Amino acid sequence: MAISNLFFILMLIFGPLISVSASTWPVCWAGMEVGFLGLVPLLFMGGISFSKEAALKYFCVQALASGMMFMGGCVLYTMYSDSTLYAVLFLAGICLKLALFPGHFWVTGVIYGLEWVSCCFILGPLKVAPLAFLVELNILLPHLHVWVLILASASAIAGASLGNNQTNIRAMLGASSVAHGGWMAVASVYGGLWEYLALYFLVLCLVLLHLWQGDKFCSALGIMSMSGLPPFLMFVAKLNVIFCVMSVEGSYLWLVLPLASAVLSLMFYLKFSYSLFLTTGRFAGRFSIFTISVLNFIGVAWFLLTLF
Repeated sequence: MAISNLFFILMLIFGPLISVSASTWPVCWAGMEVGFLGLVPLLFMGGISFSKEAALKYFCVQALASGMMFMGGCVLYTMYSDSTLYAVLFLAGICLKLALFPGHFWVTGVIYGLEWVSCCFILGPLKVAPLAFLVELNILLPHLHVWVLILASASAIAGASLGNNQTNIRAMLGASSVAHGGWMAVASVYGGLWEYLALYFLVLCLVLLHLWQGDKFCSALGIMSMSGLPPFLMFVAKLNVIFCVMSVEGSYLWLVLPLASAVLSLMFYLKFSYSLFLTTGRFAGRFSIFTISVLNFIGVAWFLLTLF
């Protein structure tokens, strides 16, 4: 690995850490941008022929989102104003950053043209800082909860619908991130966000690792885990969010569309898993199967602990 690549990876890692640990708005925003700028050079090093086009598209969208968040954040956190206009501007920038509805239009086109490692970076670590800003916005302006939940429900349905129209596994993972982003937005209001993000990132890393290695059997199991079916690990994450929502009286209706999206998403998860199973060789990697099996048993154990 070149020294420059190592430097960019360190920027990618420490940028979100700076954002979540800083106590002032300019430093938080700067940390988010450090992580973003650390990723962009890595995207141009992909081996896919149109990775440069996807990287440029990603840069333009994220730069626009950063500008919107900076303008809205300066008024909300520096001037201490509760202006609805700037709050909506800030929320729109977060939607673009996280690919939440209606800012989800760029995901499938960008993810389709990138390498597996770049997909992992975009769909995982770079979500930390915008999600932290979303939690802080919910605390600062409680009257925006309804709008955040509406966007979350719309994102879940949009991601499920988008995933059913995909024939490429990269684009499907991008659509899946939109649907999971809806669940994360719900969790940002009611709780359970960071547990959900950690489990999602763990399962996503395993899926992308097996796809990169060409292990189709374990890739199919990992995709099934992303669907949230029991006893897989993502089922525990979604169940935790459901418990958090149900602990607040009168909040049950906000689960209707996310649960409906989970059923719709199951269709394309099963489609891609079945396709991978059909093309699986006679022997699969023993270590990979052991890893997936252990994680599934962890999901079962976690579920039993929550019941008792």
